Amino acid sequence: MNYSSRFWLYAPITTFLLIACAVMAYWWVAADAFDKKLAALKGKEAIPGISLDWKTAEVGGFPFRLDADFTGLTVKGAGAHGPFVWSAEKFVAHTLTYNRSKAVYEAAGQQHVSWTGADGALHGIDFLPGSLRASSVMRDHALVRADLDIANLAAKQTKIGRFQLHMRRNSHDVNLVLEADAANDIKQVQVYVALSEGDAFAGLLKGEQSWPDAANAWRGRNGKATLSKVIAPGLDPAALLSPLS
Repeated sequence: MNYSSRFWLYAPITTFLLIACAVMAYWWVAADAFDKKLAALKGKEAIPGISLDWKTAEVGGFPFRLDADFTGLTVKGAGAHGPFVWSAEKFVAHTLTYNRSKAVYEAAGQQHVSWTGADGALHGIDFLPGSLRASSVMRDHALVRADLDIANLAAKQTKIGRFQLHMRRNSHDVNLVLEADAANDIKQVQVYVALSEGDAFAGLLKGEQSWPDAANAWRGRNGKATLSKVIAPGLDPAALLSPLS
Protein backbone atom coordinates (compact mmCIF):
# COMPACT_ATOMS: atom_id res chain seq x y z
CA MET A 1 0.00 0.00 0.00
CA ASN A 2 1.52 3.33 -1.04
CA TYR A 3 1.34 6.64 0.86
CA SER A 4 -1.60 7.95 -1.21
CA SER A 5 -3.69 4.86 -0.40
CA ARG A 6 -2.98 5.09 3.30
CA PHE A 7 -3.92 8.78 3.30
CA TRP A 8 -7.40 8.15 1.85
CA LEU A 9 -7.87 5.24 4.27
CA TYR A 10 -7.00 7.07 7.48
CA ALA A 11 -7.94 10.68 6.66
CA PRO A 12 -11.73 10.22 7.05
CA ILE A 13 -11.29 8.33 10.33
CA THR A 14 -8.87 10.94 11.66
CA THR A 15 -11.15 13.79 10.62
CA PHE A 16 -14.15 12.14 12.32
CA LEU A 17 -12.20 11.63 15.54
CA LEU A 18 -10.98 15.24 15.53
CA ILE A 19 -14.54 16.53 15.04
CA ALA A 20 -15.85 14.23 17.80
CA CYS A 21 -13.15 15.44 20.19
CA ALA A 22 -13.96 19.08 19.34
CA VAL A 23 -17.69 18.52 19.95
CA MET A 24 -17.03 16.82 23.29
CA ALA A 25 -14.59 19.53 24.39
CA TYR A 26 -17.05 22.27 23.41
CA TRP A 27 -19.86 20.58 25.36
CA TRP A 28 -17.77 20.34 28.53
CA VAL A 29 -16.81 24.02 28.29
CA ALA A 30 -20.42 25.07 27.62
CA ALA A 31 -21.79 22.79 30.35
CA ASP A 32 -19.30 24.11 32.90
CA ALA A 33 -20.25 27.72 32.06
CA PHE A 34 -23.96 26.82 32.21
CA ASP A 35 -23.53 25.12 35.59
CA LYS A 36 -21.74 28.18 37.00
CA LYS A 37 -24.49 30.44 35.66
CA LEU A 38 -27.15 28.32 37.37
CA ALA A 39 -25.24 28.42 40.65
CA ALA A 40 -25.07 32.22 40.42
CA LEU A 41 -28.84 32.45 39.80
CA LYS A 42 -29.97 30.22 42.67
CA GLY A 43 -32.13 32.22 45.06
CA LYS A 44 -31.59 35.44 43.08
CA GLU A 45 -33.24 37.42 40.32
CA ALA A 46 -32.89 35.86 36.88
CA ILE A 47 -34.42 38.98 35.30
CA PRO A 48 -35.84 42.09 37.03
CA GLY A 49 -38.75 41.08 39.23
CA ILE A 50 -38.32 37.30 38.73
CA SER A 51 -36.27 35.12 41.10
CA LEU A 52 -35.50 31.39 40.90
CA ASP A 53 -34.72 28.78 43.51
CA TRP A 54 -34.60 24.98 43.64
CA LYS A 55 -33.66 22.02 45.78
CA THR A 56 -31.35 20.27 43.30
CA ALA A 57 -30.16 20.93 39.74
CA GLU A 58 -28.13 18.74 37.40
CA VAL A 59 -26.66 19.68 34.02
CA GLY A 60 -26.67 17.02 31.27
CA GLY A 61 -27.46 16.48 27.61
CA PHE A 62 -24.02 15.39 26.38
CA PRO A 63 -22.97 15.85 23.62
CA PHE A 64 -25.39 18.05 21.62
CA ARG A 65 -27.78 19.48 24.24
CA LEU A 66 -27.61 21.42 27.45
CA ASP A 67 -30.23 20.13 29.89
CA ALA A 68 -30.99 21.52 33.33
CA ASP A 69 -32.87 19.00 35.47
CA PHE A 70 -34.44 20.59 38.57
CA THR A 71 -36.32 19.26 41.57
CA GLY A 72 -38.35 21.60 43.74
CA LEU A 73 -38.16 24.55 41.36
CA THR A 74 -39.78 27.78 42.60
CA VAL A 75 -40.33 30.93 40.56
CA LYS A 76 -41.34 34.11 42.38
CA GLY A 77 -42.09 37.45 40.80
CA ALA A 78 -44.06 40.64 40.61
CA GLY A 79 -47.32 40.51 38.68
CA ALA A 80 -49.70 43.21 37.55
CA HIS A 81 -51.44 43.45 40.94
CA GLY A 82 -48.91 41.91 43.31
CA PRO A 83 -46.61 38.92 43.78
CA PHE A 84 -47.03 35.51 42.18
CA VAL A 85 -45.40 32.13 42.85
CA TRP A 86 -45.09 29.01 40.72
CA SER A 87 -43.50 25.84 42.07
CA ALA A 88 -42.93 22.56 40.24
CA GLU A 89 -42.01 19.23 41.74
CA LYS A 90 -39.89 18.42 38.68
CA PHE A 91 -38.74 20.69 35.86
CA VAL A 92 -36.36 20.25 32.91
CA ALA A 93 -35.05 22.83 30.43
CA HIS A 94 -33.49 21.75 27.10
CA THR A 95 -31.49 23.75 24.57
CA LEU A 96 -29.00 22.87 21.85
CA THR A 97 -25.33 23.38 22.63
CA TYR A 98 -24.67 25.06 19.29
CA ASN A 99 -27.94 27.03 18.97
CA ARG A 100 -29.51 28.43 22.11
CA SER A 101 -32.08 30.67 20.44
CA LYS A 102 -34.76 28.05 21.15
CA ALA A 103 -35.43 26.27 24.43
CA VAL A 104 -37.93 23.59 25.40
CA TYR A 105 -39.26 23.10 28.93
CA GLU A 106 -41.08 20.25 30.67
CA ALA A 107 -42.63 20.04 34.13
CA ALA A 108 -44.03 17.04 35.99
CA GLY A 109 -45.43 16.17 39.38
CA GLN A 110 -47.41 18.46 41.63
CA GLN A 111 -47.66 22.10 40.53
CA HIS A 112 -48.64 25.13 42.60
CA VAL A 113 -49.52 28.58 41.29
CA SER A 114 -50.58 31.56 43.41
CA TRP A 115 -51.14 35.16 42.29
CA THR A 116 -52.63 38.46 43.39
CA GLY A 117 -55.86 39.31 41.62
CA ALA A 118 -57.27 42.67 40.58
CA ASP A 119 -59.26 42.61 43.83
CA GLY A 120 -55.99 42.56 45.81
CA ALA A 121 -56.74 39.08 47.17
CA LEU A 122 -54.38 36.12 46.93
CA HIS A 123 -55.56 33.30 44.66
CA GLY A 124 -54.03 29.88 44.18
CA ILE A 125 -54.36 26.53 42.50
CA ASP A 126 -52.65 23.17 43.01
CA PHE A 127 -52.81 20.81 40.05
CA LEU A 128 -51.31 17.70 38.56
CA PRO A 129 -50.81 17.81 34.77
CA GLY A 130 -50.82 14.84 32.46
CA SER A 131 -48.10 16.73 30.63
CA LEU A 132 -46.79 20.29 30.82
CA ARG A 133 -44.56 21.55 28.03
CA ALA A 134 -43.42 24.99 26.95
CA SER A 135 -40.97 26.55 24.54
CA SER A 136 -39.37 29.90 23.83
CA VAL A 137 -37.66 31.45 20.82
CA MET A 138 -35.18 34.32 21.05
CA ARG A 139 -34.14 36.69 18.28
CA ASP A 140 -31.66 39.54 18.70
CA HIS A 141 -31.48 38.74 22.43
CA ALA A 142 -35.24 39.23 22.88
CA LEU A 143 -38.15 36.84 23.29
CA VAL A 144 -40.25 36.73 20.11
CA ARG A 145 -42.29 33.58 20.73
CA ALA A 146 -43.47 31.61 23.76
CA ASP A 147 -45.82 28.64 23.99
CA LEU A 148 -47.35 26.76 26.90
CA ASP A 149 -49.29 23.50 26.49
CA ILE A 150 -50.84 21.62 29.42
CA ALA A 151 -52.77 18.38 28.89
CA ASN A 152 -55.19 16.90 31.42
CA LEU A 153 -54.92 19.57 34.10
CA ALA A 154 -56.52 18.12 37.22
CA ALA A 155 -57.22 20.22 40.33
CA LYS A 156 -59.83 20.39 43.06
CA GLN A 157 -61.19 23.65 41.65
CA THR A 158 -61.23 22.70 37.99
CA LYS A 159 -60.45 20.14 35.32
CA ILE A 160 -59.24 21.08 31.86
CA GLY A 161 -58.62 18.62 29.05
CA ARG A 162 -56.08 20.90 27.41
CA PHE A 163 -54.85 24.44 28.11
CA GLN A 164 -52.68 26.45 25.73
CA LEU A 165 -51.19 29.95 25.86
CA HIS A 166 -49.22 31.42 22.95
CA MET A 167 -47.34 34.70 22.53
CA ARG A 168 -45.97 36.16 19.30
CA ARG A 169 -44.09 39.40 18.82
CA ASN A 170 -44.95 40.68 15.33
CA SER A 171 -43.51 44.00 14.17
CA HIS A 172 -44.74 46.53 16.76
CA ASP A 173 -47.54 44.42 18.25
CA VAL A 174 -47.72 41.53 20.69
CA ASN A 175 -50.32 38.85 19.98
CA LEU A 176 -51.67 36.48 22.63
CA VAL A 177 -53.83 33.39 22.18
CA LEU A 178 -55.51 31.49 25.02
CA GLU A 179 -57.25 28.19 24.34
CA ALA A 180 -58.86 25.64 26.65
CA ASP A 181 -60.76 22.46 25.81
CA ALA A 182 -63.11 20.56 28.11
CA ALA A 183 -62.80 23.09 30.92
CA ASN A 184 -65.34 21.86 33.47
CA ASP A 185 -68.68 22.15 31.65
CA ILE A 186 -67.36 24.43 28.91
CA LYS A 187 -66.48 22.58 25.73
CA GLN A 188 -64.09 25.17 24.32
CA VAL A 189 -62.59 28.57 25.12
CA GLN A 190 -60.66 30.63 22.58
CA VAL A 191 -59.44 34.18 23.11
CA TYR A 192 -57.24 36.11 20.66
CA VAL A 193 -55.74 39.38 21.93
CA ALA A 194 -53.65 41.94 20.03
CA LEU A 195 -51.65 44.42 22.11
CA SER A 196 -50.84 47.65 20.32
CA GLU A 197 -47.70 49.64 21.24
CA GLY A 198 -45.88 46.36 21.74
CA ASP A 199 -42.54 48.19 21.76
CA ALA A 200 -43.33 49.13 25.35
CA PHE A 201 -42.64 45.49 26.26
CA ALA A 202 -39.18 45.49 24.62
CA GLY A 203 -37.36 45.71 27.95
CA LEU A 204 -39.45 42.88 29.40
CA LEU A 205 -38.86 40.63 26.39
CA LYS A 206 -35.12 41.28 26.64
CA GLY A 207 -35.15 40.37 30.33
CA GLU A 208 -34.18 43.91 31.35
CA GLN A 209 -37.47 45.12 32.83
CA SER A 210 -40.05 43.81 35.28
CA TRP A 211 -43.63 43.03 34.27
CA PRO A 212 -45.19 45.88 36.35
CA ASP A 213 -42.76 48.44 34.86
CA ALA A 214 -43.43 47.17 31.32
CA ALA A 215 -47.20 47.23 31.88
CA ASN A 216 -46.98 50.81 33.21
CA ALA A 217 -44.90 51.84 30.18
CA TRP A 218 -47.46 50.21 27.89
CA ARG A 219 -50.35 52.06 29.55
CA GLY A 220 -48.31 55.29 29.39
CA ARG A 221 -48.18 54.89 25.61
CA ASN A 222 -51.96 54.41 25.51
CA GLY A 223 -51.55 50.78 24.52
CA LYS A 224 -54.76 48.98 23.69
CA ALA A 225 -55.76 45.34 24.10
CA THR A 226 -58.08 44.32 21.27
CA LEU A 227 -60.08 41.11 21.43
CA SER A 228 -60.16 39.86 17.85
CA LYS A 229 -61.83 36.52 18.55
CA VAL A 230 -63.66 35.32 21.63
CA ILE A 231 -65.34 31.98 22.28
CA ALA A 232 -65.93 31.94 26.03
CA PRO A 233 -69.41 30.76 27.06
CA GLY A 234 -70.34 32.09 30.47
CA LEU A 235 -67.07 34.00 30.92
CA ASP A 236 -66.45 37.75 31.02
CA PRO A 237 -63.89 38.51 28.26
CA ALA A 238 -62.80 41.70 30.05
CA ALA A 239 -61.79 39.65 33.08
CA LEU A 240 -59.33 37.72 30.91
CA LEU A 241 -57.45 40.97 30.33
CA SER A 242 -57.14 41.82 34.04
CA PRO A 243 -53.34 41.18 34.09
CA LEU A 244 -53.02 44.17 31.77
CA SER A 245 -55.29 46.49 33.70
